[in-house]
Amino acid sequence: MSRKSPQRKPMHRCVGTIGAITILACGIEAALAADFVEPPVFTSQNGVLDIMMVAKAKPIPTISFTPPNGGSAINPIGWAYDICQRPATGSSCPSGTGTAWDYGGVRLALQQGDSLNIHFVNQLPKLDPNKLNHVTDPGGANLFLNPTNLHTHGLLTPARAATRADPTFGDYIFVTVYNSANGTPVPQSTHQHGPIVMDSVDFKIPVPSNHPSGLLWYHPHAHGIALNQVVQGMAGLLTIGNVGNYVKGDVANAPIPNANVRHIMLKEIQVLAKGTVNFDSGPQAVADGEVLNQEDPGFCAPFPARGEVRQGSCPGVDNGPDGSNFTGGKWFFTVNGIQFPTIPMTVPDGEIWRIGTAAGSLSYDLQLINDVNNRPMATQLISVDGVAVHLPQDTPMNTMVTRGRGKFRVVPCQGVQVIGNTIPVCVDEIVMMPSARVELWVTYRNPGGNITPPPTGATATLKNNPLTMGSGDTWPAVDLAKLQFNQTGAPRLTRNQIVVDDSGALQPGGIFAAAAPGAQAAPLPPGCAALPPGHRRRIFFGFADVSAPSETFALGYEEVDQNGNVVPGSQKPAPDALEQFDPSHNTICLPLAQGQTPVTETWELVNLATENHNFHLHQSRFVERLDNTASPLQDNFPLGVSVPDNTIADQVSNNQLGVCTVAQWRSGHCVSPPVVLDIPFSQLGEFVYHCHILEHEDESMMAKIQVVPSPN
Repeated sequence: MSRKSPQRKPMHRCVGTIGAITILACGIEAALAADFVEPPVFTSQNGVLDIMMVAKAKPIPTISFTPPNGGSAINPIGWAYDICQRPATGSSCPSGTGTAWDYGGVRLALQQGDSLNIHFVNQLPKLDPNKLNHVTDPGGANLFLNPTNLHTHGLLTPARAATRADPTFGDYIFVTVYNSANGTPVPQSTHQHGPIVMDSVDFKIPVPSNHPSGLLWYHPHAHGIALNQVVQGMAGLLTIGNVGNYVKGDVANAPIPNANVRHIMLKEIQVLAKGTVNFDSGPQAVADGEVLNQEDPGFCAPFPARGEVRQGSCPGVDNGPDGSNFTGGKWFFTVNGIQFPTIPMTVPDGEIWRIGTAAGSLSYDLQLINDVNNRPMATQLISVDGVAVHLPQDTPMNTMVTRGRGKFRVVPCQGVQVIGNTIPVCVDEIVMMPSARVELWVTYRNPGGNITPPPTGATATLKNNPLTMGSGDTWPAVDLAKLQFNQTGAPRLTRNQIVVDDSGALQPGGIFAAAAPGAQAAPLPPGCAALPPGHRRRIFFGFADVSAPSETFALGYEEVDQNGNVVPGSQKPAPDALEQFDPSHNTICLPLAQGQTPVTETWELVNLATENHNFHLHQSRFVERLDNTASPLQDNFPLGVSVPDNTIADQVSNNQLGVCTVAQWRSGHCVSPPVVLDIPFSQLGEFVYHCHILEHEDESMMAKIQVVPSPN
């Protein structure tokens, strides 16, 4: 639900080396402006990536907005990171070679056992509080000063706070960094979101030596303003290891080389024409080229009008008397910051596409459409959320579809065979809710789905289909990129499939099996205890007050025993109640298992809303239980919608903002089967679980969790 006021050529690398940092200057192919370009990349050397990141505003050179009433073209202002090798002194990166500010996102490339060391600086501009949500929420009075921080999403690393002995932070999202040029933050008597730091902070984030290789990303996580900062451009890819660590060809059993890999970050940004837009504070004047970082799903029509071509953008529309008039504005959808690039595929073995979404609230529904017959092309699924997909050879097709859980549509892989003990998974549609990542093997396939040399001039279009999130937001259709199949010559590594190795994360010695490094036995904090055998935790997604005039996104909590009964006294904040995020207390505290080994818990997720939510838990991954089997490891999970029966449907729709109560769910009048997850906890610290639709997270659909050492 939206928060509204009343209503190319051969692949090669072009690099320059600056100290220990490698800058990818021109990517896979630096040619015409509309060609695909790899993100700039900073690569660790000798076990360390030591960089400065300066969050700052700059015009986006790859996006040009022409005002509808005349005037010069405008490059809208994006927020992204100046990144450079850490200088000896100062808090600014030097201009020129060696520094990358890229709206499309800079990739940080790490290996297992590395340390990611960052001097992080906030130089973001102050905001107009009248154009910002949550400034009147508890703890939100300083949001207009544009505080920020950093989260390494998907990285399995301790959520460590600074201490006197070590003033650096790990992946700790409660610290907030303010730009002193914007003014001094006012102390908050309640709901202070964490330590306040002025201007800069240092992060030291270790990558465990047994961390799975895969695709992650980084983004800000300052509560109340995360949506604005991600939408304006603050995000980039983060990779651990190499694709060849877990992907091989079916011919030579040789690792797929980096030269056959593309890194793709999907970003979208709404640019306004001069006029008036509704914010929570009421109607406000906006200028040509201004970015609507609060994001409105009604900016564009879901489908293009007759004859309308949407190549990397869609036009703003008038939402009538109860909404904003976005006519003349444009919603830009970019691939690595480029609007509708051309992707020339030349390698006969095909390519691995590593795709991440830096959307704030938007969900993508992606298909690669053959331009000749206008039908979707199959691709082989390699990984989900940074973990390789491993399916046993006896897995039936219907189980694979179920394992997709709405994230992808499985289709037959033509001509494949069982290699080792796994089978390939092919898909022709992928739904990526905010924070999702996928890796695909893309190569030309004929209309029958078989891999063949492409005919001359063969092309396909990467499309985003319109998508409606239950009774909630609807996202528009836009063409994202054009793929040219220029493959010539015989494949060397592949014939019909890619061989994907299991990540081993759950195997002996894996990160979810081995003892946590550095964890020492310690007494448990008050109220912290292991979950008894057979017990599970149940999390409700809904509203704190369904009778309120606007949304009050919140989470509820209770413990369930081995017989399915609620444990008396376990419900938080109270029986059948939900609570908005309060960083001053932990909802859950749990210890590691004996010997400081990971502990696995079972959680039930219950969505009380008639719109979708997207569950995400920091510092871990999880698997869904399906008929006594497990799905691939994931770190974000789409939740299906609740269905009120006829006795309460009108009440829920008209008087409860489309959200059931816990009592209605318990009585059976609101049907929402629990999603059951097994979650291995291996990392110490204080962190959060939340809905990764950032509008919902900022609205307070988030809760705090702490993992501590075992007492023995």
